[in-house]
Amino acid sequence: MAPESHQSDGGNRLPTLVFMAWRNIWRNPARSALTVAALAGSLVLLMFYIALVGGMTRQMVEHATDLSVGHLQLQRQAFTKDQDLYATLPSSYLPRLQQALPGAAMAPRLYASALASTVESSNGVLIKAVDPARERQVTRLLDTLRSGNADLGAAAIGADGLPRHPVLLGAQLAKNMSVGLGDELVLVTQAADASIGNALFRVAGVLKPVDPGFDRAGVMMSIAAYRSLMVMGDGFHELSVRLADTAQLAQAQATLQQTIATLVAETPLDELGGRVVVRNWRQVVPAVADMLEVYDGVVWVMGAIIVALAALGMVNTMLMAIHERTHEFGVLRAIGMHKGWLLLMVLLESLGLALLSALIGSALGLALVLGLLRDGIDMSGNLPDGFDMAGIVIDPVLHLELVPTQVGYACLMTVVLAMLAALVPSWRVMRVKPAEAMR
Repeated sequence: MAPESHQSDGGNRLPTLVFMAWRNIWRNPARSALTVAALAGSLVLLMFYIALVGGMTRQMVEHATDLSVGHLQLQRQAFTKDQDLYATLPSSYLPRLQQALPGAAMAPRLYASALASTVESSNGVLIKAVDPARERQVTRLLDTLRSGNADLGAAAIGADGLPRHPVLLGAQLAKNMSVGLGDELVLVTQAADASIGNALFRVAGVLKPVDPGFDRAGVMMSIAAYRSLMVMGDGFHELSVRLADTAQLAQAQATLQQTIATLVAETPLDELGGRVVVRNWRQVVPAVADMLEVYDGVVWVMGAIIVALAALGMVNTMLMAIHERTHEFGVLRAIGMHKGWLLLMVLLESLGLALLSALIGSALGLALVLGLLRDGIDMSGNLPDGFDMAGIVIDPVLHLELVPTQVGYACLMTVVLAMLAALVPSWRVMRVKPAEAMR
């Protein structure tokens, strides 16, 4: 009968302890309000930081997949290592690869180095040739124009009877060479047949900075213009693939690798170009992939530091509360309250402060992220072209991204750290001696 009586007594006492704890929180409203403000403010900062980093990482992934790399890439090994001009894949592979992944979009690309010249200047450039129709299905690169248009169609015939194919230039290259829309430039290079390839081109547009290297030295043209300049009749250096469902990335990569093995067995490639490599976007740009993985840990470490610093206020609050109420604790012990219940009452006070802080902080954080900053942080006034991070150009408008689970984790972190901070000073209640406390 004794255990049942004790259990019944505990069940009846708990609501009383909760009521007393809530009343005790507001004995000193100013001190409690400051503690709640500090914890809630740290939670707001944590949510803002999570949303900011989340928006930046999402933008980096979109840049890698939507603006340049795609979800998957196929290249010869010699091209990935040395940009070997002759390490190409046959154009006959493309239909079979498309059949292997019927829901994917594929865009072939060709590359070369050349010397671009105008009347006043010259500059070493990287040529990137694309199929405009296919490229638009895979990336948004042709839509990122600062000026002009992305019409890489037929060449215009000049007054001298020579064709002038349209090209797009990187923004910094156009600035360095002092060329604008409609200006002409000459490209000189070593063609695939070892001859000197040269031709006139017309600047049709200038691209926004989407890649630091291409921005400084990039020239984009159609595959037809490239074949004419480089005297190359067949093949492509790179095949960029965009999937309809990124969840199937690993499976699609394995399917392409298997299809390539079948095609190579049927139509062997030259040994100098090496084997065909199928890579996903994380393997193509490992710096970005590594940074994303690091960010996951860094965000929560930084968040824990921010909240822990604010939780120090909880230590001060509980120390002062326990010191001021030492006589009261002695009386409660003297009339028979077990020291465990006394400790529970003090911890309930800390829990009340922590939960109130989490409620207020999450509400303010959501109001900030989803309300005041729902359109992002616009830095275009100082950084009109964005800024470079790990080889990725971040847009000047930073859009925040916050998911519900992150809000829950942030609130949980705030409550847990606040309780841990309050645990040490609250433990002093266990050492209260009734006779000494009531003196």
